[in-house]
Parts: sequence; structure tokens; C-alpha cells
Amino acid sequence: MISKISTGFMAGAVVLALGAGVAYAALAGDEAITARQTCMKASGKAMGTMVPMIKGEKPYDAAAIKAVLDADGAACAKWAEFWPADSMTSKTLKTRALPAIWSDPKGFEAAGGTYYKAFTELAATTDEAGFKAKFPALGAACGGCHEKFRAPAP
Repeated sequence: MISKISTGFMAGAVVLALGAGVAYAALAGDEAITARQTCMKASGKAMGTMVPMIKGEKPYDAAAIKAVLDADGAACAKWAEFWPADSMTSKTLKTRALPAIWSDPKGFEAAGGTYYKAFTELAATTDEAGFKAKFPALGAACGGCHEKFRAPAP
């Protein structure tokens, strides 16, 4: 059911998980900021769909979950390219990415790896019980990265 996710997202996460020093083609500064903001918006939309199901405010909907996870995977497919040094700041775009992303690349990669593991395990669930068992790890992984590597909303 939800077991098929974007292979590009998987490849990007694998590159991220391999650690610092792995060469890859990075996007240019503003292009990287825009791409990661698109990715984060897709992740937020996925959470917005799934959280009410976890809370029991909406019924479990496997098709809706699959759709938002597939969209999230597609939007985040080039994750490993989103973090070049020239995307720490921008004269034209606002970014909430903190310098810790670049000063603690191993910590950032570990946080990304934790998220990716939780994402793939959730995406592989096939029923409501599996969804409810795997979703908390995804929420925790989001928070774990946001606490250290993302500035609070203004």
C-alpha cells in the first residue's frame, strides 16, 4: 500500500547518511533554499494530513497517507543537494536553517538519517495499526532535527 516511495528521496537520504566528504552536485544557494523549503512544505502537508488521524480527529485513510508521503518523497528527492555552504544565508530569501547544519555536519546527517529511517518505516506500513505504531518515530525525528538545526518561526 504505502511501501513505494520516491527512489530519488531514498537515494538522496543514502547520500546524506554516508557522511561528510561524499562528493555530490549541490544546488546553488537560493535554488537550494527554495528546494528545501518546497520539501519542508510537503513534509508539513504530510504531517497536517496524518496528525488528525493519529489524534482520532479523522478516520485512518491509507490512500491519503500514501498520496502525501509520495508527494513528500518527490519534493525531497534531492535532499543531499539542498545544503551547499552558499545556502546558509541569502540576500533575497529567508531561511530558518541554522549554521549548525554546516558546523555539525555529522550531527545533521545523523538527524537526517533518523528521519529517513522513520519515514521509510512509516511508508512501508500497510494498515492502521502499523501506521499508529510507526508515526510517533517520524514526529520525534522531525522535532529532533528542528530543535538543533532550524530557527523558530518569527
